Amino acid sequence: MESECKDQWVEAMKDELQSLHENHTFELVKLSKGKRALKNRWVYRLKQEEKSSSSRHKARLVVKGYT
Repeated sequence: MESECKDQWVEAMKDELQSLHENHTFELVKLSKGKRALKNRWVYRLKQEEKSSSSRHKARLVVKGYT
């Protein structure tokens, strides 16, 4: 990642992973023979705070379920 906001994006990714873990969204397991894991990607977005001129870094882990 070559952005000057790299630290903020990494922190946003950590927050997303912690949230997914706390909500029991997924469970890590070993794959059975012949099965493939779903592909995923990170989506980054700057969210504008209401009543403020500051923006917040938001990262989401999205599964590519269409493949």
